[in-house]
Amino acid sequence: ACYASTILEHCSHPVVRFEGSVFFERLSKHKGLIEPSCCCAVNTDNAATVAMPFLLSALKTPIAKVVAEGNADFRGCHGPIDVQRSAVMCLKRVFTSENNLGDLIDVGKSVLEFLHDRSGRRRFEHFSDFRSLALSRSVVNDFEDGQSIEAETVALMQAILAVQLGSEDFAEKTHRCLQWLLFSVSLISGDSLKPGQDEPEIQTSIAGLIERTRYVARSNASPVVKVSNPPRWQLKCVASNIASLTMASLLEMKENPSIFNVQSARARCMEMLQKDHGVSLHSFPSLHLEELVTTACIASAATSNNSELPSVQASGLRFLITVLKAFGEELDASTNDGTTVLEQYSSQIISAVRHALNAESLLEESVASSGFHRLFAAGCEALFVMMKGGFVSEPVVIRRLLQPILLASEDVPFAAFGGKDEKLLMKSNHVTDDTRSFPMFRLSKLCFAARLSMMIEVGDMNQSAVSVINRELEKDDEVGRAIHSAAAAIDGFLLSRASSEHSRVRFPSTGLTYANLTDVDELILDELVENWPVLATSSVVSILKAIKNVPEENEQKESLELWLSKLLPIILIGLRGTLSEFKPGQSGASTSETAALFICALRLMVGSGTSVEFCSDEFGGVISMLTDSVLFQLLGLSDSADGNGRSVMLPHFVFEDCAILMHQACGFIEDLCKNSDAAAADLALLSHSVMKPLVALQEKQIKLHANYSIILSSCIRSSIILLFCQREEDRMQLEKALVQLSLSTLKEMSAHPELNKELKDPCLSLLRSCSSDSSLKDGEWGEIATYCVSNELLDAWAIICASLPPGIGIKSSINAMKGALGDLDNASRHFGAIVALRVALHSAGTEDTSLVSFVLHHVGFEVLQLFRAYSLRLAPVQSFDENRVNVCAEAVKMNMIAFQYLSTTPGEGETSSSFLLTLFQVLVESVSFNGLPGNLLGTRNAGADENIGRMCAQVFVHVVRSNPLVFKSTITTMAAESRTVLENAVRADMSGYAAPKREKKKLSLKGFR
Repeated sequence: ACYASTILEHCSHPVVRFEGSVFFERLSKHKGLIEPSCCCAVNTDNAATVAMPFLLSALKTPIAKVVAEGNADFRGCHGPIDVQRSAVMCLKRVFTSENNLGDLIDVGKSVLEFLHDRSGRRRFEHFSDFRSLALSRSVVNDFEDGQSIEAETVALMQAILAVQLGSEDFAEKTHRCLQWLLFSVSLISGDSLKPGQDEPEIQTSIAGLIERTRYVARSNASPVVKVSNPPRWQLKCVASNIASLTMASLLEMKENPSIFNVQSARARCMEMLQKDHGVSLHSFPSLHLEELVTTACIASAATSNNSELPSVQASGLRFLITVLKAFGEELDASTNDGTTVLEQYSSQIISAVRHALNAESLLEESVASSGFHRLFAAGCEALFVMMKGGFVSEPVVIRRLLQPILLASEDVPFAAFGGKDEKLLMKSNHVTDDTRSFPMFRLSKLCFAARLSMMIEVGDMNQSAVSVINRELEKDDEVGRAIHSAAAAIDGFLLSRASSEHSRVRFPSTGLTYANLTDVDELILDELVENWPVLATSSVVSILKAIKNVPEENEQKESLELWLSKLLPIILIGLRGTLSEFKPGQSGASTSETAALFICALRLMVGSGTSVEFCSDEFGGVISMLTDSVLFQLLGLSDSADGNGRSVMLPHFVFEDCAILMHQACGFIEDLCKNSDAAAADLALLSHSVMKPLVALQEKQIKLHANYSIILSSCIRSSIILLFCQREEDRMQLEKALVQLSLSTLKEMSAHPELNKELKDPCLSLLRSCSSDSSLKDGEWGEIATYCVSNELLDAWAIICASLPPGIGIKSSINAMKGALGDLDNASRHFGAIVALRVALHSAGTEDTSLVSFVLHHVGFEVLQLFRAYSLRLAPVQSFDENRVNVCAEAVKMNMIAFQYLSTTPGEGETSSSFLLTLFQVLVESVSFNGLPGNLLGTRNAGADENIGRMCAQVFVHVVRSNPLVFKSTITTMAAESRTVLENAVRADMSGYAAPKREKKKLSLKGFR
């Protein structure tokens, strides 16, 4: 190998170079033949390292043909292009077989320099697909050779990028991605080094690091751009694709916030400047956002001599899409008003996307080619990303952007399934159009509308623009759009089955939307295969809406139900195939989103009440796959647990990617539980799906965590339904287990307040259902109520007391409640306990008024003591002042319940006077300490709160208005000082706390005499 390399370095004859390329390409398959040699200048056994200098030298600027000297016959040697093509193919073979090749940015520069030079030796692609009569056959052949070597060079760049971006080292991969990203940005914009520009010195500042990174990118781009500046459109197209690939690779590294967050990136740069981490100093993409957005927008509207370049524009738009996905949710730290970092570039981005959406009108002004169809498809994708992330929320802007995408009624006429007309065929209406690619416009519109409507249906759309989008989508013919989407979905499903690796199914020669497969562009076939799930599910949603609005015994309704029956099998097959591929953390977000769409469509079909029949075996299989492949895998119940019997929790980003799937899967199980009689579902299978996670939670196989809250809350809600479906002898045991589960979950949630939003309400609903129609005895519920108060589960205690017969829950747990209210050292228990007691007493006391007397007899002193301690700040322990006003308000409400009971109960007159006297003494003391609004009493006590003083004054006024005789008899027994404070408080509250008016002194003229 070294001998061959030496010969090739000193011989530039085309034949020798061609044979050398073949030699190294074959040698790369037999690495064992190469042995290290001490006499070799390059001491390595790597064929790529040996061959790389020669192969790159073959890609230099083409030289003239070599005329042989002597009698040797060199027929068959057609010049340097054959050598270059062989070198390109050999390099591609090397990069596909080797992974550890280090930094290949220099190789990429050489390859792109060669591509840039070669791209000028071909015809203009966007001008015409036909050979000009003025050109000779040899010139046309040269053009075709140039296009061939361009395609091979692009494939070589893809192989280089696959090696570069596939590094497992996190820091190294980030550095390489940024290096290639900024390199490609410099190529697109033609940004190269100026003459005499030197490399800046390394400075210990972020600005210096950013400038140095830009300098490296310009220096890498300079050898490529020097061929022609501005760069040729072919180089811009390839560079845009490189940029989108590197951004997509960066998007996969979600665990590193410094890539897309400005503040994290600056902190990471400072850390790199202070320490040596073994990786070259570099900045991060978030610090180059302006040039990324600007370059992507420029490429998205690229032209040449006032001619549109749809290939470059489509590539630039794909680059812009990755930028939107990367930075769409990043907030602008400089504003602190909730705006994102991309909003400052909204005018550029919207203009670039709008240009792509007008590709259908641009095609009328240009020569027909498939580039405009690809541009329109990319524009639809960009608009969908913008609307999904809430980047566009203004109604006027949304209407203008949606206008080119809406389908007219004549574009999607209604058609019955199996009809002989050609209404469903995708074809062009103009003779001059590209018939193979033109249907891409209508298909892109159908796919966009389907994706947008389904994202709204599953709740994965920014809510600020949902109403506007729905109004715009309703303007087109929704029924016709649904029919044509269903036809395209069926064709896409059949094509996808035929294109699978292990399928023996042949490609269908005809379909519902095309008459002959050979007459359809491959881009349209790929679009059908990729988007048939969303087309099928969106058509189901629209058809179900149309069926509800169509009267009974209508031909259109029968036709719609026929379409629905044809879509059901492919949805079930697609769901089974998607769930079989689903692996949390490995299959990606697209798989989970597709499964969520299928489940959403099934949920709507189950509850629609249409004539479509469901097979119990099919539903059983779907339920089993959902629970085993999705829910149980996410909970860690399908795999083997660790040595302690606990499941291993997946990373948090896995649950973020699967959030929609979890919601839809759990909702599907809940719907089947609610419609267990109407749906073809096995009750035992549903019980297994619901109860297994709850049993695992109770047995500590899984721990209470925010990642599991969606699944666990759904299982708790479903268990409420399944509880009443059990037989009488089985219900008691299940009820006891569910009550124990809900109480233990509520108790454990005290250490996880972030779970209250998802799990608290389902647990309380479960307790309410169990206690309202219970098979347990009252004594057992009394013990449960006592347990709730003792463990500070006061919301649960209030629900139990309200659900049980009046007085049972309160009376059985009154001692525990007395201890909670009387423990002044534990301020955390006071507010919850007094609120729960007031709620329970208010609901139960209306049916049994004697319960008020019972409660006041046991805890009346504690309530009044609690009010006095909080109003006068007698026990300022930790967290005492947090709920001070609230505790005082609840205590006043309790005392007002007592006053109302004593005032309306016969024979309680003496008790009422004694109660009011005690209450007034405490209230007067509180008013003296806290004062009144407007500082009417002139109090200056530390910690005084005039709100508490006003509360006390309102009690005085309420009593004097409701029972003036008792009020008068009570204040006559009070001390004069206390009575004065009380009277001042009453006057202040009745006057609205207005300051007393002072009369102005009149000027006496007599005094001046």
